[in-house]
Amino acid sequence: MERVKKQKSISKIFAMYIVAFCIAAILLVLFYSASFIIGIQTGYILPANYYEQKIEKQRKTIEQTEDVKDLIPQECKYAVYDLNGNMLQGNVSEAKALDMWNIVQSDSRSSGKYFYKVIQRDNGICVVEYILNASFANPILHRYVENFEIVFYVFLFSSIAIEIIIFSKAFKRRVVKEMKILKDTTENIQMENLDFKIEYSNIVEINDVLSALDKMKLELKEALAKQWNMEETRREQIAALTHDIKTPLTIIKGNSELLGELDLKPDETEFNNNILNEIKNMESYIKSLIEIMKSEKECILEKRQINLMKFIDEIVEQGTLISINKQLKFKSEVKDIPECILVDEELLKRSIINVISNAVDYCPIDGEILFSVNCKDGNIEFIIEDSGRGFTKEELNCATEEFFQGDKSRASKNHYGMGLYITKKLIEKNNGNIYLDNSEKLGGAKVILKILV
Repeated sequence: MERVKKQKSISKIFAMYIVAFCIAAILLVLFYSASFIIGIQTGYILPANYYEQKIEKQRKTIEQTEDVKDLIPQECKYAVYDLNGNMLQGNVSEAKALDMWNIVQSDSRSSGKYFYKVIQRDNGICVVEYILNASFANPILHRYVENFEIVFYVFLFSSIAIEIIIFSKAFKRRVVKEMKILKDTTENIQMENLDFKIEYSNIVEINDVLSALDKMKLELKEALAKQWNMEETRREQIAALTHDIKTPLTIIKGNSELLGELDLKPDETEFNNNILNEIKNMESYIKSLIEIMKSEKECILEKRQINLMKFIDEIVEQGTLISINKQLKFKSEVKDIPECILVDEELLKRSIINVISNAVDYCPIDGEILFSVNCKDGNIEFIIEDSGRGFTKEELNCATEEFFQGDKSRASKNHYGMGLYITKKLIEKNNGNIYLDNSEKLGGAKVILKILV
């Protein structure tokens, strides 16, 4: 039995990360606090009132000793004054000594971060300036880091900042991991790969979306199956229809040809010729239907590297032969093309020749067809232009649709509105696209076949 994943809402997961972050932050504070206490107990760190206590211990000695230099901690400033405020000895400048005298005379015992001890002496006083903050016991460290508390808070808040980064990245990885399931699902549906089982995540909100996608996948699969069945049925019906039409058509054609061998009256001969012409049109129609079935039939692409210039020469040769009957000028232009391309050569050739055949049919006698090839924006462009009437606005939008026939002056009885539709189907099998326009050079139609290099 498949194990059911335990689901949580995104808000609950976020709350869990917040709680975990708070616990980790508290542990960090406790760790640094414990380290601070241990440092004080082992003597590596001096407590904030260390110098204050040391001065108090030396108070009586300072009161009675003439020279107090060795009794004052080196880290403290001091000055000994007479009753008139004149400095007798000390380790400060006269200006600093005057400031210290004025501070204590105003009955103040602090100024900014500094604190002052006043020790009464015979015929004078001793004023000691010190700072109330923890510091390193090591003289070298104390010289560079006077206030240990700054280091303590820098390390503490830096650690918390690192913790924030770690937890935010962990939360991001968790969400991205769960979102990947959603991304993979949408990509499969986009590619119409619908025979997969949706894998659900651990997040409720994502699972809600996945459930909706699963329903959509099943409905899409059913719709595509129906569409495929309809297309298959249509193809079978067309194939059956063409087969059924060919038999009576062959009989009619045979009988009509036999009638043509008899001695008929002029009007009877004309009627018989009309019958034969329409039979030819019907045969062309059936041939077009067969071509459409071939173009829609699933086939395995046989892509291979071909020499592009050699391929173009073959197209030009075949296009020239097709154009001879209508005395058309078939020209070609080639520029900036790669030596080789990877394509299904047969499908590509059928696509191009089909467009050239259409151009020949729609071009007036003594007209012109231009076949050009170039490479632009990573695509090979095969462009066929003619000097005919060109496309109408409606034809530009609909000419590649099945059975579309626009203006009859543009339509050909040999194609029944399927020439460009077949070309579109063939070029799409080669991962290409067809674009319609009107030619500025020749004034007629312009068809562009693009294939990604």
